[in-house]
Amino acid sequence: MADCNLCGVSRPTLCPVKVNDPSVSSAYPTGTWRGINEECLHSCHEANLNRVPIRAKKCDLCGIKNAPLFQVKVSVPIFQEPYHRAISKAICESCLGACEESIQRREAEKKEAHH
Repeated sequence: MADCNLCGVSRPTLCPVKVNDPSVSSAYPTGTWRGINEECLHSCHEANLNRVPIRAKKCDLCGIKNAPLFQVKVSVPIFQEPYHRAISKAICESCLGACEESIQRREAEKKEAHH
């Protein structure tokens, strides 16, 4: 089991997204992997299509500062009714592009599995 890096939900499998984290760029110059569940990945896809800007200090995936950030609405579980609440996360343009690549990879895997 692993936790989603956006909403914190624990799932047996997550979609890998390769992001450029500036805090570890000297150790990992090609980027690091973050795990995102499919629901949050689809929310990132919708945010990439809409491109609604958000005022935040840093990206919630890679931690980059002073970059244009966009709003991603994710559903976070809570232990009270209605058991989920919608919150806004700030994602940078490069992370949205990485999410798109992960979606394409995931769809290709699904098509390959059906054959």
